[in-house]
Amino acid sequence: METETIPGIGLNLIGKKESHTLHEVELRRFPYPYRAALTICSDIDETDTLEQHEAVQYFIRKTIGIPFSNSFFPYHDEGKLSLLSGRPSDRSAILEQIRGGTIDVIHSYGEKKDFSRRDVEPVWEELRKHGCKVEVWVDHKDASSNLCKYRCNGLGDLPQCPEYHMDLTVQSGIRFIWTDRLTNLVGQEVPFNWKSVSILYDPQHAWDSFINMARTVAKIVLSFLGWRKYDFFKSNCLIHKHRLKDGQWVYEFIRFNNHFKGAAVGDTFLDLYYLISDKVLSKLKEVEGYCIVYTHLGKKFAPESQSAEETVKALRNLKKESDAGHIFVRSAAEILNYCIRTRYLNWTCKRQSETYLVHIRSIDDPLFGNYVPDPRMLRNFTFYIPKGASARIILDERQILNTQINPADYSGRQSITII
Repeated sequence: METETIPGIGLNLIGKKESHTLHEVELRRFPYPYRAALTICSDIDETDTLEQHEAVQYFIRKTIGIPFSNSFFPYHDEGKLSLLSGRPSDRSAILEQIRGGTIDVIHSYGEKKDFSRRDVEPVWEELRKHGCKVEVWVDHKDASSNLCKYRCNGLGDLPQCPEYHMDLTVQSGIRFIWTDRLTNLVGQEVPFNWKSVSILYDPQHAWDSFINMARTVAKIVLSFLGWRKYDFFKSNCLIHKHRLKDGQWVYEFIRFNNHFKGAAVGDTFLDLYYLISDKVLSKLKEVEGYCIVYTHLGKKFAPESQSAEETVKALRNLKKESDAGHIFVRSAAEILNYCIRTRYLNWTCKRQSETYLVHIRSIDDPLFGNYVPDPRMLRNFTFYIPKGASARIILDERQILNTQINPADYSGRQSITII
């Protein structure tokens, strides 16, 4: 990124937060006025019918009132909810929700025992035909179409296998993948800190949380010793570049689950309270990090039951944090794209009299190529500017008119946001 015009301009990359004064122009880490970003990323497992799926969607989006990230199965051998189940109601609902952004993740190619490469094109052709775009892939249990490196032994990126599909899948628009890698450290895209391990201890669940903490310490030590399976602990990145076994490059992201008995137990609706507790949200704001929560909202989904009281309370608290401008709550696709676009934004700034001109040149994506973004891709991008100054944002020599000047945030700095 070019920063010659005004010294100190820079993007706060992980582990390289640059010093600043009130006279600098700087790309803000999160949209104004937020201090952190979070999404609840739910796998579709055990949401077996369209009625169950719509109940989850209505409760989270309408009753609670927050966006989240939901997924879909393309296929299901047992005839459960899936894009190609043969039921027009399943198909039309899934397509409509993908177009509307309320489904943004493909959950492997679903549950299909005889899955092979020939099953790939019908899925993407159906999506293309109806103007649907999906950029986020999440592995599913032991599906043969998985990409998992360490546990599920996926075959999806092995060209010699009948299940190989990743060339077609990337060509169809997948940019971000999740395999099986989880962290229980609160807040990614910030430097690793041992204090993040200490908060795993929970006096109310002393023994289980101690074991959980000990396992985490062991993984972190292994990461510093060079074990690639756990390298994300050392870097604490939300997203890193990953080379598939067929040689292609994609972005791999990490999901979060800090349940005291482990993610395999704490991945249900009733356990969600623990993953988004006030303790977790407070820490997330403190470190100013990203968080993509791993769960299955359809598992043990019973929002009216007494056992769900803690989860409902935690969700309402997350809604308050979002409304108060503390935590930027969006879908996984939005969070991942925002992180990558800000990370690789190419921009400069110069001053003309008392006006600061921020010139956005391109997004220099190292994997999928440089491009001039559509203005809609830059929505919520925020730049710090000196107090009392005026500013304009220029994209490819044309001024972006939809901007707003923000009052000082918690840091005391004024900013301008693309709206």
